[in-house]
Amino acid sequence: MKTARRGWYYRLSFPKKTALWGFIFLLPWLLGFLLLFLVPMVQTFQFSFNNLEIIPTGGIKLTPVGLENYRHALLVDPNFNPALVNTLIEVFLYTPLIIIFSLLCAILLNGKFRGRAVARAIFFIPIIMATGLMMQRVTNLSGQMQGAAESSNVYGAGFIAELLFNLGIGKQLVQYLLDMVNRIFEIVSLSGIQILIFLSALQAISPSLYEVAKIEGATAYETFWKVTVVMVSPMILTCTIYTMSDLFARSDIMTLVYNLAFRQSRFGLSTAMSSIYLLLSVLSIGLMALLIRKVVFYYD
Repeated sequence: MKTARRGWYYRLSFPKKTALWGFIFLLPWLLGFLLLFLVPMVQTFQFSFNNLEIIPTGGIKLTPVGLENYRHALLVDPNFNPALVNTLIEVFLYTPLIIIFSLLCAILLNGKFRGRAVARAIFFIPIIMATGLMMQRVTNLSGQMQGAAESSNVYGAGFIAELLFNLGIGKQLVQYLLDMVNRIFEIVSLSGIQILIFLSALQAISPSLYEVAKIEGATAYETFWKVTVVMVSPMILTCTIYTMSDLFARSDIMTLVYNLAFRQSRFGLSTAMSSIYLLLSVLSIGLMALLIRKVVFYYD
């Protein structure tokens, strides 16, 4: 009696199966990128080397200007470079704090306590608030309370500063932490997705790992660093990339480019700024991903 011959999928090795399913998972994004984003990106780079004029009867007129738009953006325009520097500073200052805040919130929400479902729903609210008019209202409220905090210590910033100074922490680090305390609304609104990602990662950790750590006599501190952080390290990489992308997309440069293109009709200059900003964003995210990837642990 002949046995049925197995199909090609069953003859693949486990790494090849994993790679196949990874490709299938990425296929919708790849199709969307190729069909919707690739052509506009190529056209953006093309327009950045030209002076673009819209013809009233229809169509566009391109006049080659070489690197003039890039020279004007980097050396002449008074707003682009300061906005670029401020964006980089905010991205690299906000990202670590958002990741730490999200991980700690996820650990708290992963605990067993009454009302856990309600608490998780409350922490999901920032995702809803981070859209449209609601986000604008919260930003205005945060600005009002931040002004009040500077005068009356609404957030207890004065007490925190005094405590940190007494611990011997440097002035620059204390100022950084106080700035983040004063922007707590903005930080919470940017942490919703990351909290959910970390929460799902924490729930995927096998309880046997914690049991082994307890049997070996590991303290809670050692268990946190050698089990929890290690097991969620792939999600730290994912959340870092997502957070940086989100912060870059919220930059004031986006408004500057939009105003140049659609209010001043300076399409060539705006596309040059867009190209510079895109390349800088990709390089920054890629550099951070390479640095974090060296310490990521993948559990097979």
